Amino acid sequence: MRFIAVFFSFFFISQVNALEPFSAHYTLYFKGVEIGKGVRRLSKKADHYLFESQAHSTGFAAMLYKAKILETSTFKWLDKQFIPLNYRYDYQTKKRAKQMDITFDWHKKQAENHSASQPWQVGIKEGVSDKLLYQLQVMQDLAVGKRDLSYVVADKGKLKSYQPAFLGEEKVKTGVGELNTLKYRYVSENKKRSTTLWCAPKFQYLPVRVEHIEKGDSLEMRLQQVEGL
Repeated sequence: MRFIAVFFSFFFISQVNALEPFSAHYTLYFKGVEIGKGVRRLSKKADHYLFESQAHSTGFAAMLYKAKILETSTFKWLDKQFIPLNYRYDYQTKKRAKQMDITFDWHKKQAENHSASQPWQVGIKEGVSDKLLYQLQVMQDLAVGKRDLSYVVADKGKLKSYQPAFLGEEKVKTGVGELNTLKYRYVSENKKRSTTLWCAPKFQYLPVRVEHIEKGDSLEMRLQQVEGL
């Protein structure tokens, strides 16, 4: 279940020139066995947007390893640019917990994690994103025809480069039928982790399937239902 957060770092944009409220529902699998459910929602507030990603274990998995994850990104959408304001992450199990609370101060050009367990600061520049919000840019870029993707994300006191590689086209079975997708894979700098995305043009390049592999273990999520797109 600790890999769920990696999966829910992948998101979509409904239109290139506008952001529309939506929700998407997923089922999570570990080695082919269903272990949980997840939902992602985008909402418009008075002067900003809020993107929420939630996941939790279900059934027998919940009895063995109860886990909940809440990840949010508060941001502004100005001149077709995503401007992060705050990123929060809350991971809870029976045995451990992990939190992050990162604010983006664009006057000081600094991002700061206020978590007591792992505080850090890093200088930021135009175009820097957070671990959840950068996926909006991914989907926007795919919508306008880009295939070579590259992003800068503030994480663990560093500005990290995310460069998912395009692997071609592939059909994927989901809860809403078989879909044509564009396949992308991101491999960590140390080569120990990889995440593969299958993004469906039919749903504005929503990642309808995601597979994360770490230390030989594979966790997968598949789309079951979409509302608002």
